[in-house]
Amino acid sequence: MQSPRNQLFLVRKQALSDSRGYSLIEALIVVAMIGVLTAMAVPQMVAMRRATRAAGLTREIMSQMRKARQLAMSQRQAVTFQYNNVSKTIDIIDHNNNLGRALLSDASYPNTAGSLVVNSTPLATGGLISTEITYGIPPGLPTVALRDGVSMTALFNNRLNITFQPDGSVVDAAGNPDGRALFVYNSTSPRLTAAAISVVGASGRVKIWRYDTGANLYND
Repeated sequence: MQSPRNQLFLVRKQALSDSRGYSLIEALIVVAMIGVLTAMAVPQMVAMRRATRAAGLTREIMSQMRKARQLAMSQRQAVTFQYNNVSKTIDIIDHNNNLGRALLSDASYPNTAGSLVVNSTPLATGGLISTEITYGIPPGLPTVALRDGVSMTALFNNRLNITFQPDGSVVDAAGNPDGRALFVYNSTSPRLTAAAISVVGASGRVKIWRYDTGANLYND
C-alpha cells in the first residue's frame, strides 16, 4: 500500500500531465483557427492592395492632366498631356508657340517644331507592374458615356493626346469643344480597379470616376 505522500505525488503528476495535454490541444485549436483566419484574410488584403494601387494610379494621371492644364493657362500657350500605352508613361509636352488649336492640324502633331517634353512620369511605380496597367473598359462593364457626357477616347498609335488651350479648354482642329476620357484598370482585378479620368472640353475640368459594382456604373 502506498503512503499518503506517494499518493499525493501521483495525483500531482497526473494533474500536471492532464494540464499539459489540454494545453497542447488548445494550442492546436488556436493554430488551426489562425490558419483559417489567415486563409480568409490574405485574398482580401491582396484585393485591398490592388485597389489602393489603382487609386494611386488614377490620382497620378489626374494630377498630370491638371499640371498640363495649369501650364497652358500660365504660359498662355497650348500644352499637351500624352499617355503612352506601351511605356506606361505620361509626358507633358510644351509646344513653345502661340499657334493654339492650329497646331492640331500640324502633320507632326504633337511633336511640332519647338516642342519639348517638360515632364515625364512612369506609372508603374510603388509595386504596380506595367503589364497590369490596362487601357480601356473591362469586359462586361458599361461602355456608355460618363455622367459629364464624355466617352472613352480611343488610342492613336498607342497614345492618347489631350491638348489644353491657353484658356484651359480642350478643342478639336475646328475649335469645337472636344471632351476626352482615359479609362484604365488593373488586369489582375478588373472590376475592382476600373476607373476613368475625364476632361470636359469646354471648361477643361478634370475629374476621376471609379466603377461602382453595386450601381454598375462609373461614379465620381
